[in-house]
Amino acid sequence: MAAVFPQPAESSFEEKMAALENTPLFMKSLPSEESNDPVIQALQSLAFDGTPDEIAQNFKEQGNDYFKGKRYREAVSFYTQGIDAKPSDIALREALLCNRAACNLELKNYGSVLRDCSKVLTLNTKSSKAYYRSATALFALERYEESLDCCERCLEYDPENKGVRSVRDRSAKAKAEKLRKESEKQERIHNKQREKKLLQVAFKERNLFAVYNPKGSSENPYEPHFDPEDPEGTTLIIPVFFLYPQHATSDVIAHFVEDTTFSTHIFQMFPPQAPSPSWDKAGQYISNSLVVYAITRRKRLLKVGKKMSLRDVCNAAKAKEGDPDDGLELKDGCLTFVVVTKGEAEQNWVDEFKRTRTPYGKTPRKKDIDEGVKLVQDGCAYRAAEQKSGLNHFDWVDASYEEASILAMSVNHKILRTANAPTTSPDETEVSVAQALIDLENNVPELKTELRALQISAAREVDVRGGKKAIVVFVPIPQLKAFHKVQQRLTRELEKKFSDRHVVFVAQRRMLSKPTRNSRVKQKRPRSRTLTDVHEKILEDLVFPTEIVGKRTRVSADGSKLLKVILDPKDATSLEYKLDSFSSVYRRLTGKDVTFEFPPANQE
Repeated sequence: MAAVFPQPAESSFEEKMAALENTPLFMKSLPSEESNDPVIQALQSLAFDGTPDEIAQNFKEQGNDYFKGKRYREAVSFYTQGIDAKPSDIALREALLCNRAACNLELKNYGSVLRDCSKVLTLNTKSSKAYYRSATALFALERYEESLDCCERCLEYDPENKGVRSVRDRSAKAKAEKLRKESEKQERIHNKQREKKLLQVAFKERNLFAVYNPKGSSENPYEPHFDPEDPEGTTLIIPVFFLYPQHATSDVIAHFVEDTTFSTHIFQMFPPQAPSPSWDKAGQYISNSLVVYAITRRKRLLKVGKKMSLRDVCNAAKAKEGDPDDGLELKDGCLTFVVVTKGEAEQNWVDEFKRTRTPYGKTPRKKDIDEGVKLVQDGCAYRAAEQKSGLNHFDWVDASYEEASILAMSVNHKILRTANAPTTSPDETEVSVAQALIDLENNVPELKTELRALQISAAREVDVRGGKKAIVVFVPIPQLKAFHKVQQRLTRELEKKFSDRHVVFVAQRRMLSKPTRNSRVKQKRPRSRTLTDVHEKILEDLVFPTEIVGKRTRVSADGSKLLKVILDPKDATSLEYKLDSFSSVYRRLTGKDVTFEFPPANQE
């Protein structure tokens, strides 16, 4: 039997290439220092044998060969060695610099191109190649004026140079386009400033008081503007909120033309024969049984007739002669109106408003602060304090009833029930998380823009080993990528607010059962809706932003399985404290046992 000798370990592709490049015949460039290798010594003697001009000419020809093969980096190396040989022939030195500039132009090293071309022009002020390559690099850097200057200087003595003329035409066209865009930008800014001044005048004429959040504007996507279809350009279009305090919800009319009556919108939103909204279980909200109220800046309550237009309500909100100025408040670009059902619910709401309202400029009484604002539901008053755990983040000291309603509406807006989310009303945990997101949106400028469009579909508390708890925040699938952009910072901020609990984000995914022979649905089940795929995605969501680098399944003698998930060690310091939470959440969501760990530091 033949003896088996140990075989050398197979080297990687990179190691093989490195060894090949160390072979003298395949070297990209010769080492500048002396070598003991006789082959390298022979090649060095050949390469550096002769006068400086001969050496430079040799490197130039080698660089040209690499340039033709589009191996620009190797060509740059040879041209540089030719320049370092310091040839006395000015034409040769000019050619080496021009050729190196051509390589750097292909490599988009525009700074190096300009430096080499500048040196060429000190040697030869009429080098067309230097001007052409300088103009091309300047064009790429969007320095069109300088590019045109280079072209004009070259065309003074070489007017038929097609390459330079082509760059000149492109630079002139690009310059004109840049000037056009800049002019349009300035015109837009001017028109915006002019419209802003006209809006201020229009607000004053209509007794509207613009109020903005001192912590930063909410940047409402719908802003008051003039009706573009009005030839005189004097009709305003204003976003309007309709608040329904009986159900703690709202609607927004993004474009409410001021000449339109309230009855028009109410009839379209609550027609007599149409199905009731999902939140109106009793079917009370019908156009003929609703009444609209407006609250002025000085907390006067105005009953709005259905035949009144928005302009009529603005005029009615004007203060009487001799009284301080009054009118409607335009909060962050929106007007707010309250819609309630006629009868007992209306009377209860009016009485409650009069009892709890605070005169303009004064602070609410301590008693009213402690009790909170009463909301009317099905004709019966209930206190917001009943949801104390969810609403105790509200700053009741500075909030009137109207502001409290808007805050309650904002909390509901942050919770979007997707197809696979619970159908019940938001619980204590969900309200707390939604309110925390609103607080971060208002108080953390870095997160403001990103959080404005984000919503959650549900939230749940999970018990973790050691008596701790974790909050699982479920987010809609379409918004998952947007959450990932801010998830690290958002997680830190939420864990500060919920100091005794860890926070994890998981997408609200939907699973479909495996089709059977008797299934009515003939469409093939998507891979993303299978149990296996959903469980894998939950794992990825839990550990984000780190990556899963390995998985192992251990099967015990009793048939039970334990999944071991190995995470990227670079995130060990930031996530190690949450590994127990990951395991508990995954077990709660899937019923499967899993352990998370990071590999040892010396293990790749």
